[in-house]
Amino acid sequence: MERYQELELVVDKMVEEFTRLRKENEQLWNQLETSQKKVEESELRIRELELRLESESRTISSLIKRVRGSLVEDSKKV
Repeated sequence: MERYQELELVVDKMVEEFTRLRKENEQLWNQLETSQKKVEESELRIRELELRLESESRTISSLIKRVRGSLVEDSKKV
């Protein structure tokens, strides 16, 4: 009978450990999914900012050309 109780105790501890590990695993998967979503959102935001930077850079270059052109025309008038 004593061996049966020891075995039962070992099995109970294994079940407890399995349950604990399963919960930990679920938490880790949830953390991983949350982190992946944040990475995806960050990558999207980076891409949006890169596009905006590119667009604004083109706008600034265009304005600089216009100002230079205007300065050249003004210098010719003087």
